[in-house]
Formats: sequence, C-alpha cells, structure tokens
Amino acid sequence: MIYDILVALAAFALLAIGGLGSVLPILPGPPLSFAGLWLYAWWTDYEKLTPTVLVVFGILTLLTFVTDALSPALGAKGYKASSWGVIGSFIGAFAGVFVMGPVGIILGPFIGAFAGEMLHSRNMQRSTRVAWGSFVGFVVGSLFKLAVIVGMLVYMIYSLF
Repeated sequence: MIYDILVALAAFALLAIGGLGSVLPILPGPPLSFAGLWLYAWWTDYEKLTPTVLVVFGILTLLTFVTDALSPALGAKGYKASSWGVIGSFIGAFAGVFVMGPVGIILGPFIGAFAGEMLHSRNMQRSTRVAWGSFVGFVVGSLFKLAVIVGMLVYMIYSLF
C-alpha cells in the first residue's frame, strides 16, 4: 500500500517535471512525463494504463521531437519566409543547441531565420518578421508539448479512479 502511494507520487513528480520541461529548454519534458506514465503502468501491471495507451502516448512523445525540429521553420514559412529563411531556421534549431546550449533551442531558430532571410532579401524588416515567425513556431511547438503532457497527466489521474 505505501509502495503504491510512493510510486504514484514518483510518477506524478516525473509528469510535473516534464511539464516544466515543455517551457524550460533544459529539461526533456515529454520523455520525463512519459517515463512517469510508464512507471505507473509498470507498477500496476498495465491494468490501469494499458500497453495501447502507452503506445499512443509514446507516439505523441516522439511527435514532440518532430514538432520541436519543424515548428520554428514552419512558423517562419507562415510569415512568408523565403526558402533561405526556412532553411536558416531549421539549421539554427539544431546548431543553436550545440553553440548556445539550452538557450540555443529558443534563439537558434530565430537567429537562423533572420540570417537566412537577410542573405536572401537583404531587408531588415522582412528578416525580422520571418525571425519572429520562427519564434511563434517555437511557441506553438512548446504548446503542443504541453498539451501532450497535460493529456498524460489527465489520463493518469483518470486511471486512479
């Protein structure tokens, strides 16, 4: 009985830390939340959280990685970026992490989109608008991560009752 409570608390802690990770780039949010969900499923012998539920949330967790990589570029494209701006945002998303660490997850696509668009159009206002679009894409991607984590949390709470 006490172990059930401790495991449930540990699972909720992982879900909560994962929720923070959807807005703090230093934490891998969805994987931590998924680990909490899986821990509880494993502890309850997959009776409360079935393997099917875990597969669905596992796929959604993987989609958050795709969203992280593509959403800044798609945001830039939505703000009428040229292919240079889109490619710059995409490159910036990856290079930013290596050059600037966790802050690079936010700044990399912005800087990349701006630089790519400046190389193409040589227009400061257009480049700034495209970079802003890249940031908007990042925010949308973060909201998707948060939605997945909230879905995990709601499903876990539902499974308790």
